[in-house]
Amino acid sequence: MTDQNPKKRHHYIPVFYLKGFTNKDGYFYVYDKDDKPAFESSPEGIAYENHYFSFMTPKGGKDSETVENSIMSLEGDFAAILKKIHEGDTLSVNDRIVFSLFVASMMVRVPNMRENIRKSTGEMIKHISVFMASHKENFERMMEKYEKNTGKQIGMNVEELRQWMKSSDSYAVTVDKQYATAMALSLLENFARVFFQMKWAFLKATDDYKYMTGDNPLKYIDPTHRSGSFYGVGLANKNIEVSLPLSKEICAFGSWKHREGYLQANNQHVKHLNRMTVIASVKFVFTDKKSEDIDKFVKKYKGSHPVMSVG
Repeated sequence: MTDQNPKKRHHYIPVFYLKGFTNKDGYFYVYDKDDKPAFESSPEGIAYENHYFSFMTPKGGKDSETVENSIMSLEGDFAAILKKIHEGDTLSVNDRIVFSLFVASMMVRVPNMRENIRKSTGEMIKHISVFMASHKENFERMMEKYEKNTGKQIGMNVEELRQWMKSSDSYAVTVDKQYATAMALSLLENFARVFFQMKWAFLKATDDYKYMTGDNPLKYIDPTHRSGSFYGVGLANKNIEVSLPLSKEICAFGSWKHREGYLQANNQHVKHLNRMTVIASVKFVFTDKKSEDIDKFVKKYKGSHPVMSVG
């Protein structure tokens, strides 16, 4: 029987995860990196988008359940592993696999990844279009072949079309959100394999400072990377550092060369990791405290979230 009330409110940040950042009343404060005041919210009331994981079926219908249900089934496994981490248990190989999948999911399921894929794919398509249009004879043969194979006419002068495509400033390429979300989720296992091989430390917060999270909670950096360098920063880089707050009490810290296990952070560690979280966030930062200082700190990093680019 078809569900008459399909799920449409899809959380791109899991509700069970957000509950780890709430106060004793089950709420947290949402700080906006734009010029808007902080507000209080429940985990259920934030970090969602209607039909975020929905897709169009081959028959033209909208499937709001398949991807959402698959992700929710994984979240139960993730929640069990996070409980073990908070209890300081040693993780088995299988636990580490689940944990790695969770870390990867927090990287690929968020809107920032989707928008980066849309942007970089659009730029790539435009580069290819300009390259194709830059070769007059090849372009003419390609258009002739297209019309012959499809039986369709392009509907305009071939040379006019070529000149228009050569001018990259005259048009924009928009990539479908459904496609970009599917592309992002397809990267899950590849990233999880990398995270599984890394060393992970679980850093405990202090009495003075607790961890924040945001709408793009995973951050990775190479602290040795030179700004403006031709070379980018990849997860396989041996200097890479990955941070993912797991709750207000614990932050996961991944690297290729640092210590593993459960470690006590100091105030400077917590403040640094919170700065990484705020920098990575696109719009919202979540924490259990209301503070003008936090609001100023968050707004200081407006527009700082990571953005992909095709050179």
